[in-house]
Amino acid sequence: MNKEEKIIESIWDELELSLTESGHPFHIFSIASINNGQPDARNVVLRGVERKKNMINFHTDSRSKKVSQLEEQADICALFYDKKKKVQLRVYGKTSYEKDIQKIENKWQNSKRMSKLCYLNKYPPGQNISNPKDYLYDDIALENIDKGLSNFSIVNINIKSIDWLFLNHKGHERMLIELIKKDSYEYNWIAP
Repeated sequence: MNKEEKIIESIWDELELSLTESGHPFHIFSIASINNGQPDARNVVLRGVERKKNMINFHTDSRSKKVSQLEEQADICALFYDKKKKVQLRVYGKTSYEKDIQKIENKWQNSKRMSKLCYLNKYPPGQNISNPKDYLYDDIALENIDKGLSNFSIVNINIKSIDWLFLNHKGHERMLIELIKKDSYEYNWIAP
């Protein structure tokens, strides 16, 4: 295995590891989308990695503004950074929403209770409210936490390319990895 292949393998290994290792730096990452022609960024939690499909995913409230933004413009950039290893990934791709009902229900059932509570909130993310806690679910909602499933979405990022950057005081290294087809990548070393 050459250096380029080792790098892409390590990228996938680290993404997968972030799903199970507490505090892994790739577990929380930033995404940037377009909102009315302007960039809009936020942090999300990595919830799924499908190496064979070149896909990662995160969960979101289907009522959030990011959903309508990504429906209008599916292009996305995801930013990961590992401070200890000094590796930055800029992952470019197109988003799609999971349509497989069984997969959605399985992800919901395997989610922690505290995660499910976010989908019970009375108002959609971003809506104006009177005071800081007005959005919170009420006791009636807690009686049937699975009502939150109606607001639960899985956003898939179908990866097209990865801009890999290794920061090193002896000389940075940067490579653009482009997905050519399912199991085939094109590697181009570029100036950092």
